[in-house]
Amino acid sequence: MKLDLSTVGISCVACGTRTTLEQAIQDGWHQCLRCQFFIDPHCLQIVQNTMGGVCPSFSQGVARHPLQQADIPSEQILIFVKDQYQKGRVGALIDSLFYTIPSALDKPRHESQLQSEPEEALTREEIWQRYGLVLVQRSQGKWKTWEKVGSTS
Repeated sequence: MKLDLSTVGISCVACGTRTTLEQAIQDGWHQCLRCQFFIDPHCLQIVQNTMGGVCPSFSQGVARHPLQQADIPSEQILIFVKDQYQKGRVGALIDSLFYTIPSALDKPRHESQLQSEPEEALTREEIWQRYGLVLVQRSQGKWKTWEKVGSTS
C-alpha cells in the first residue's frame, strides 16, 4: 500500500471537514501542539475571534486548553500512519473503506437492479456518549457495524 501526502486524510476538530494531508498543507491548516488535533483556516479564525483562543478539542473529550497552533508536521504524521498500519491498527471498517481495492464484481448496477434491492448502507462519523468519535455503517437507521476512531484509551 502506498502512503503519502495524497493518500493520508485528516479532519478538522471543529467542523469535521475532511481532506488529504497534501491539500490541508496547501490550504494552511494547523495542528494544536497540545492535543494534536487539526484545524482548518476558517475554523481557526472563529476560534481566535469568538472563542477566545480555546481549542475546540474539548468537544472530543479533551480538557479545555488554549489552542497552540503550529504547522502540520507531515513527515511525522506519515511515519505514524505507516507504523500504525504495519502494526495492524487499522480496523476492518476503516480498512474496507479506505484501503481495499474495489473488485471487478463491484460494477455499476442497472436502474432495475437498484429499485429491487434494499437501501444501501450509509457510513458516517458520529459521536457516541460512551465511545466518543466512531465511524458507523448504518442501514435503514440501524447500525450494521461501527469502529472507534482515534486512540484506544
